[in-house]
Amino acid sequence: MRNQDKLQILVVEDNPADAHLVKIYLKESRLKHDLHHAETLFDGTDIASQVSIDLAILDLSLPDSSGFRTLTNFMEKVPRVPIIVLTGLNDDVVGQQAVKAGAQDYLVKGHFNSSLLGRVVKYSIQRHKQQQKLELTARNLAVSEKRYIEAQEMAHFGNWEVDIVNNEMKWTDEVYRIFGFKPGSIQPALSDYLNYVHIDDRQDVEAYFENATKDGQLHKIEYRIVVEGRKIKHLATQAKVFYDEITEKILLVGAIQDITEHKKAEQLLIEKNITDKAFKVKEEILKEMSFYIRTPLSSILNLSFLLENTSLSDQQSELIGNLKTSIDDLSISVNNLLNFSILVSEKVDLEESEFTLEDFFHGIRKVIKIKSDNKNVNLLFETTQDLPEKVIGDSNKLNQILLNLLDNAIKFSDDGGKVQIKMSATGEGDETQLHFTVKDEGAGMTNDKLAQVMDAEKLLQESYSLGEKREGLGLAIVSKLLKTLEGKMNVQSEIGVGTAFSITVPVKAVRKVAESVGDAPDAPLRILLVEDHFLNQIATKKVLTTWSDLVTVDIAENGQVAIDKFREHEYDFILMDLQMPVLNGLDATLAIREMNTSVPIIALTANSSKSEAEKCMDLGFNDYMAKPFKPTNLYQKIMSLLITV
Repeated sequence: MRNQDKLQILVVEDNPADAHLVKIYLKESRLKHDLHHAETLFDGTDIASQVSIDLAILDLSLPDSSGFRTLTNFMEKVPRVPIIVLTGLNDDVVGQQAVKAGAQDYLVKGHFNSSLLGRVVKYSIQRHKQQQKLELTARNLAVSEKRYIEAQEMAHFGNWEVDIVNNEMKWTDEVYRIFGFKPGSIQPALSDYLNYVHIDDRQDVEAYFENATKDGQLHKIEYRIVVEGRKIKHLATQAKVFYDEITEKILLVGAIQDITEHKKAEQLLIEKNITDKAFKVKEEILKEMSFYIRTPLSSILNLSFLLENTSLSDQQSELIGNLKTSIDDLSISVNNLLNFSILVSEKVDLEESEFTLEDFFHGIRKVIKIKSDNKNVNLLFETTQDLPEKVIGDSNKLNQILLNLLDNAIKFSDDGGKVQIKMSATGEGDETQLHFTVKDEGAGMTNDKLAQVMDAEKLLQESYSLGEKREGLGLAIVSKLLKTLEGKMNVQSEIGVGTAFSITVPVKAVRKVAESVGDAPDAPLRILLVEDHFLNQIATKKVLTTWSDLVTVDIAENGQVAIDKFREHEYDFILMDLQMPVLNGLDATLAIREMNTSVPIIALTANSSKSEAEKCMDLGFNDYMAKPFKPTNLYQKIMSLLITV
């Protein structure tokens, strides 16, 4: 039975994580409510047929329905229930069109909290009640000619009638306005009416009037008219024959509505849906590519780390060092490939974290040395004394920028040439600026070539469209990534002397070195590793158990096994992969958080994005790591969370 003191809210959402967030936010909003959940449109309408629903929160993309058809089908089957649309597109156009189509309001996933959700629910219900009252008032006032005409004007809706005998017409004021006339300024006839119909539609409209006068049935048609000789309007008309007993005339009575704006919106939605579909396909391909490249790369990185910590001869140690450097080099190439595809779709997210500048610079030196040695180019690295020890920024993208600039400088240097890279800093705290200069002694560039280098969009288009021409790809990525980092680039070049690229990137200097968290645990640490990839299971477990004798690791091959094992054992820490069969890491974490809110959980994923990281934190994770990651970084995160959580 319905609880009269509580709102009956229906959430139709097939993503368990998004549905759970709505549930949490509704609870935090302190609205008195009963929540009903359905994963399909069919189940949602079925619940609404059994329960008197006060409000529906509706996702447009469901297993059995998608797009605006979801909204229209729901309104058709569950009329007079206010609807809030959930959309995964960060675009107000979709939400606004949903409101125009009948929804009370809309919310973009990942861009609302409990406070906003509570307000939207209250206001939607209030607006719906007001709309119901207005509809009742409008029906009651229909007998008033003045109010009726005002309503017609607001809706671009008018009436006409035709005397079938002499073809004389009568128009209401809004019909005159639709056709571009001042009300009452002409005495219309059916022939005048037809003269304004678009030439391509005229034959159909003439046939429509002829058929409507024959059978006495209601006839409908949509067509175009040309107003003022140039402006095209779309009209919807319905008409039926009536006998006027007072005048004893047979009249064809019709209603006409200007639906031009509706047609424009309809076309916009069609174009939008096509674009969105293409973007989604591209995004899914990129995610799959990222997963299948980064996952085995993570295994290789962990296995090389384990191999490095075994007894090795000097020759083996040298080979392992070269292998690790090649892995770093491969990681940069993979990131360039994936980021190039992402840059084409203009989707780049910041991933800021704390990093040590000395380690950062040392890593660049190791990776680029192989290429410089192969080209017999001397590398000169220079740093100033004013550099902060640690900064907060996107080290991965900054790494890509510098490696691309160095790769470009080496490529255009002669055998035995020299490439210099300098790093300095200005400012302090949140106002810190890192400055890098990469200078070569190559052939140099003309002013035209310099202008081309600075035109990122043109470089990107050329690199993408010309299969045989790739020298612009690195610089295009540099320019795009700098824009994402809010950095700047300057290029100076002289023919026969060389080229210097100077970049400036804002970061946040860490003023105070964080309290030491130790190198390894000093008490027994039982870790649950949730990972479906066999090699990653072996490598990550070995990385953890060789870290300290106090560390023990249990493995769960999917989220459901992780839940079952957590019920049986008390784990001190959980490393949770996100993409797994049977049950994914997000749903598994939600279930574990129902049992325990304090155990630290780190998300491990091959798909790195800011939105995914934010979703993980919202769903109860304590931290987030993108594969492949260095074992030392994993150790540091574990120790930090053991102290703070």
